[in-house]
Amino acid sequence: MAFGAAIDYIENIGYDNIRKIEEEIVEYAREELSKLNYLELYLTPNKENHSAVISFNIKGVHPHDVASILDTEGVCVRSGNHCAQPLMRFLGIDSTCRASFYFYNTKEDVDKLVKALDKAYKMFEKYIVKQ
Repeated sequence: MAFGAAIDYIENIGYDNIRKIEEEIVEYAREELSKLNYLELYLTPNKENHSAVISFNIKGVHPHDVASILDTEGVCVRSGNHCAQPLMRFLGIDSTCRASFYFYNTKEDVDKLVKALDKAYKMFEKYIVKQ
């Protein structure tokens, strides 16, 4: 019964609408996160081949610490190696934070993520070793 309701819900919105909304929110997130000079983004430059998942790190801060601070601000991200250890080794890192977006996310959600990242960065800024 619940599965049928879920399918009805998605069909009422429409797959094309879902894709369009998701593309818009991910593009907005890419733009806003790219403005943060303390952030290392792990994105393909080919936007057409990018998913709705954006991986990032605050330079010099462990992703688990970042995720914990974001959590206190009501922002949920995943942190870890995301079962992608070979990729992490290739990138020369051990883990990242990642934010996932879908049609139910809003620009306000992205703005809240940016604000929480600013807070996390400011908490660690004086301890980060500049390279």
